[in-house]
Amino acid sequence: MSNAASTNMQHTSRLGAVSVLAAFGCVLVAGQADASGFSTARFGGEHGHPTTTNPTSVYYNPAGIAKSEGIHLFLDGSLAIRRASYKHTPADTDMAEPADAQGANTDEAKLFNVLAVPMVGASAKFGDFAIGAGFYVPFGGTSIWDKNERFEDDPQYPGPYDGANRWYSLNGTIMSTYYTLAAAYEIPNTGLSVGLSGNLVKSVVDTLRARNADGSNDVALEGRSYVDASGWQVGFGAGLMYDAIPNQLTLGLSYQSRPNVAGGMALKGTLQTKLGPTPPTTQDIDLHQDLPDIVRFGVRYRPQHEWEFRVYMDWSRWSAFEQQCLGEQGKECELNDDGSPAPDSGVRQNLPRHWKDAWGAKASGSYFIGEPLELMLGVGYDGNAIPDEALDPALMDFDDISVSLGGRYHVIEPLFVALNVSQIFYFSRDTGGKSGNAAWQVPSRSPDSGGKYEQSITVVNANLEMVF
Repeated sequence: MSNAASTNMQHTSRLGAVSVLAAFGCVLVAGQADASGFSTARFGGEHGHPTTTNPTSVYYNPAGIAKSEGIHLFLDGSLAIRRASYKHTPADTDMAEPADAQGANTDEAKLFNVLAVPMVGASAKFGDFAIGAGFYVPFGGTSIWDKNERFEDDPQYPGPYDGANRWYSLNGTIMSTYYTLAAAYEIPNTGLSVGLSGNLVKSVVDTLRARNADGSNDVALEGRSYVDASGWQVGFGAGLMYDAIPNQLTLGLSYQSRPNVAGGMALKGTLQTKLGPTPPTTQDIDLHQDLPDIVRFGVRYRPQHEWEFRVYMDWSRWSAFEQQCLGEQGKECELNDDGSPAPDSGVRQNLPRHWKDAWGAKASGSYFIGEPLELMLGVGYDGNAIPDEALDPALMDFDDISVSLGGRYHVIEPLFVALNVSQIFYFSRDTGGKSGNAAWQVPSRSPDSGGKYEQSITVVNANLEMVF
């Protein structure tokens, strides 16, 4: 092995070890679920929606806590079992694979991850006023891709061991954790309640990928790029809930702002790179990105004591997620239309996203068997936020249909337990010949990511609620 290759591998191993540890450290708090983009708001199961009155309403609709009674303590966990695959379709912009490294960029890449997402909440009502608090992860995901064993210990081409996915993600985490306080007021004799919440948000991006200085997928020169950035933001939520027919028909409408509302996010951290034969470098950077604001609407109807039906939908403005731009700390990430950096902008890397708005809807129902047992069934749809030209293995999204089955049992006073299982059926995507990532100019250019994408997720949600 040449000295350059040896240095490259040593640096790659060091970066890989750091990133894997960071990713596994986040495994217990992030996982890609079945909403659009990388939303993970599955807490509450079939009772997590914009007309709910349990403590998950501090996120879904803060007006809901004013429709509860007494004190509620809520502990929730969702386990996501995820399988995914990616097989790159060769493109004209690809570099030719060496004769002794065939499949380096075109072998099928796979992952199997088991990840968990927690939620803790509480609410209390005093007369017509109510307060609530919550800790939860509505946006996030961790991906740890399998290795391509054909290239294990390959002395000439060590990079392809990390799989064809490596040009976008070997492993990594993107996550936003919310700390929320909420207050609500039920207007007497009107059936209407109003709520407002404030969010303190901790966002993290931790990802390791293969990269070349020219943005190509040249196997002979490939290096590594590791980003570790984090920061705090603020946001708010607001909602209305109206009992159109007391004890029968309830309507809910809510809004969740973007983190930092309209000011954008700048996460501070470091960018470590080892590109080709050049020495490794570490730079302090700001990572600029935006997450969506969300509008939710729901209807809950209980025609008889034994039956309850729920229909709700959301609109997520993922068009805010224009790019993930890495630049010198303290400088704006200014880019020309072709992806090249504007003069004196300090841009180091840029990942164009240009996502689109997406919506989802769900219909669910409950049948109450006597006082202690509630059986639940739900069917949902979530739209895709990522256009074909921007889809890559780091962040994957699909149109999907979900089916949920669950139950809730009143064990003893004051304890309720619930269990829900959801299977998400994703419509596979083939973006061969459609990727636009190689058409950008450096530093926005990345290898063509067109290919066949597939995914399957099972979500198991369990929660405990105590009502005093």
